[in-house]
Amino acid sequence: MPRKSEGLRVVRRTDTGSLTIEGTVAGERIRRRASSNNYRLAKEEAATLEAEILRSEWHGPRRGARPFAEAVSLYLDADQRSPGTHRRLQLILEAAGDVKLAQVNQQLLNRIAKAVLAPDAAPATLKRGIITPVRAVMSLAFKNGWCDQPPYFVIPKERPGRTNYLLPDDATRLVLASRPSMRMLVEFVLGTGARMAEALELDWNDIDLQGARATFWRTKGGKRRIAHLPPGLVASLANLPYREGAVIRRPDRREYADRDRLGGGQMKTAWRLTKARANIDPDLTQHDLRHTWASWHYALYRDPLRLKLEGGWVSLDQVERYVHLMPQGHEAAIEAFWRGDAIRAVVDTGPQAVGVSC
Repeated sequence: MPRKSEGLRVVRRTDTGSLTIEGTVAGERIRRRASSNNYRLAKEEAATLEAEILRSEWHGPRRGARPFAEAVSLYLDADQRSPGTHRRLQLILEAAGDVKLAQVNQQLLNRIAKAVLAPDAAPATLKRGIITPVRAVMSLAFKNGWCDQPPYFVIPKERPGRTNYLLPDDATRLVLASRPSMRMLVEFVLGTGARMAEALELDWNDIDLQGARATFWRTKGGKRRIAHLPPGLVASLANLPYREGAVIRRPDRREYADRDRLGGGQMKTAWRLTKARANIDPDLTQHDLRHTWASWHYALYRDPLRLKLEGGWVSLDQVERYVHLMPQGHEAAIEAFWRGDAIRAVVDTGPQAVGVSC
């Protein structure tokens, strides 16, 4: 049974003259400023609030009546979420304000995006940074019966752009221009096609030098993926002065404090300087190293299904962009790079052979 209710009343404050709704309903103490200073409207608001509290006491909260913040907490507690996800949802909560689940719609999403993202943010950034996490929170809330249905959000179309990649000579120049920590990351992604988060999260327990393979447990597709390690990369890994903890480390050999689901942003300055030293296209991103691996893989094996499986893509459509991306005639140079021959040859003859200034 509902607990004894004293009811709500409207009181005008003597100090400010504003109207306040106060009282106790179903054991819940209420004291809040009325939305209007019109006494009749304030009484209607108090009656509506009292009826909603009593209904919740009998039947539980209405679907959609729970705070969005409560759904975010449900989502974060439901599974182990990365620090990046926690930060992203915190920014979204701050921008959304005190809203109910029923108020989460396209208009709210637009307001959040305007507050959180840069004005010129790409559609992919909007999708990854706002739409995807909000949709995940609302989907879980729906599964728990907290709302009638997850909201529909308009996903902006991404304009197809040019896929950047490196030729083997460019990749060699980039490796030689890299400082040790960056060099290991560049070699690793070029040798395995790992995403930045996968590379930065990789632990030595997941490296098998004897079997020449690395296991990625937390992938974008959610499935374990095993990557082949080419001979040159095996040699580079074997020469590292440590064999435990993170494989990719800071220049001082300490582990990155936050390795979970990072995209390499914590080393963007080092990346920019490395490209400048190597005289590489300034627009080349760290993720373009994965594009490079994929284009090399197809150039050698001409097998899109194998590329899809080894690269961890969900569908063949996603690897179609790499078909015929790499011009013919570079197959021997790719094999030499993956064997480590290209790097050793330049080291033996001097960096001037590929135009790297020391």
